[in-house]
This record gives sequence, C-alpha cells and structure tokens, in this order.
Amino acid sequence: MIAWAPILIGLSAGATAYSGYAAAKAARKQAEAMRAQTAQARDRANKELAQMQSDAKATQNRFNIQIQQSRDDTAESARQADEATRMSQARMDQAQSASNLAIHQQQLSAAQARQMQAGANVKSRKRVKRGTPESMRTKLSIDSGLGGASGSGGDATTGGGLNYG
Repeated sequence: MIAWAPILIGLSAGATAYSGYAAAKAARKQAEAMRAQTAQARDRANKELAQMQSDAKATQNRFNIQIQQSRDDTAESARQADEATRMSQARMDQAQSASNLAIHQQQLSAAQARQMQAGANVKSRKRVKRGTPESMRTKLSIDSGLGGASGSGGDATTGGGLNYG
C-alpha cells in the first residue's frame, strides 16, 4: 500500500489545490460581480442625483421667473397708479381752473351789472345858473342837510321838501 500512498497524497494535494483554485476563481467572479453591481448602483445614484439637481435647477429657474414676473407686475401696477394719480391731479387742477374762471366771470358779470345799475340810477344833473330861485333852493337844501343825501327822502331840486319858490 505504500505505492499508492504517494499517489493518493498527490491526488489529495491536487484536489485540494484545484479546490482552492476553484474557490479563488469563484471568489474573484463574485468580487467582479459585486464591483459591477456597485458600479451600477453608483451610476444609478449619480444619474438620480443629476436628475434631482436638474429638477431643482428647473424649479429654481421657474421660481426666479415667477418672482421676476411678480416684480415686473408690481412695478407696472405702481407705474399705472402713478400715471392715474397724475391724470387725476391734472383733471382736478383743470376743474379747479375752470371753477376759478367761472367764479371770476361771475364776479366780473356781477360787477358789470352793478356798474350798469349804478349808471342807470344816476340822474343827470341839471346845470342851473347862479342866483336863480332854483339854484337858491338847491343851495339851501345842501346847506340845511335836509336834501341831497341818500335816504333823506328828498332830492336836490326840491330842497328836502322845503319849497321856496
């Protein structure tokens, strides 16, 4: 049996060596598969991250556009409000000017009417020669304070109701 022992030991050693080789080969294959899976997982994670970053950037851009649009709308509203205020002020100024003009014209018309009324009430004076009875009556009424003044009831020709002649 001695002759078979080295062969058996050799076969046993060969089997052990092959088994170790096969196990190492299987471990390398498994490690390669794990590396491939890890690379795929990393690629998926990078793609998801890139997609999330892209989505976030697009969302931020939309948000920035909305903010800018809101600012533009607010500025336009403020500009329109300012313009409406200016136009309203101009209309108020124009109405005030028209009102002032109407008041001025009314006052002018009233003053003209008063002047015309005053002119209509003024009697033309008769020139009387001095020394005549009529001139004496006028002088007497002026001196006595009874005639000629408004509201006295008499006029300059009658002598305040005293008739001398």
